Amino acid sequence: MASSAALRHGVLAATVALAISSCGPQESSPPLAAGETAPAAAETSGSATATPAAPGDRLPDLVMLPVRSFYVAYEGDKRVLRFGTDVANRGEGPLDLTGVRDSPREADLQVTQNILQTGGGWRSAETDAVMRFEAVDGHDHFHVQDFERYRLRPEEGTEWRGSHKEGFCLRDDGNLGGTTSRYDDDDFYCGADEEQELTELRMGLSEGWVDVYDWYYPGQYIDLEGLELPGNFCVEAEADPDGLLVEKTRENNTTSALVRITETEVSLVREECQ
Repeated sequence: MASSAALRHGVLAATVALAISSCGPQESSPPLAAGETAPAAAETSGSATATPAAPGDRLPDLVMLPVRSFYVAYEGDKRVLRFGTDVANRGEGPLDLTGVRDSPREADLQVTQNILQTGGGWRSAETDAVMRFEAVDGHDHFHVQDFERYRLRPEEGTEWRGSHKEGFCLRDDGNLGGTTSRYDDDDFYCGADEEQELTELRMGLSEGWVDVYDWYYPGQYIDLEGLELPGNFCVEAEADPDGLLVEKTRENNTTSALVRITETEVSLVREECQ
């Protein structure tokens, strides 16, 4: 999700006017279209992994837009590659998640995915995904854990380097055009500053919207230590790398870029490594 500062972004491969707003709490339900009802809280069915799609599902479709905004920077004394990523939902329904825990003493909220139905109702699917409070670098709100994975390899190599997963607060940051956000009011801030009291939390990404992760956010980098520079490298970003969420297809969950990295600079060679 985006920071609380108002920002504008140009997203590669799409013309997106990104009106950035602050994170908001999850206590109230998103706006409903005609004929829709709010999903039932804390009711689950199915297995503890991504369940198969069912007839009548209006599924989300997570799409990784092209990796962008590359910089060589330092984390402490480590040279790193920083970059921005954007996840779009091009599906027929929202990615709508509810996290629940029995007590604030428990670190994780177990995630149920609320799947919009053609008739306007919802069905709930239990998942292995979790939400967890993050206090690093001023986040101070809950993230869906391991929502993206980043990694890098030499252009002619096969061994991936620097692979790590990042958790994020899901948020409607940019509109791809023509749709109304289901989560654009002040009631959705990812449980900010509620680590010691919150037991249920809701967040999501509306259909037709983009969640923006800028290059300067914590975790938006890959370690370059030990690599021979200058050189060409493939950078890959993947949404929901463990396949925990139900969506229309996973064929567009991964994007990549070929970049030229020196000790001080990085330039885009082309979108997609192959």
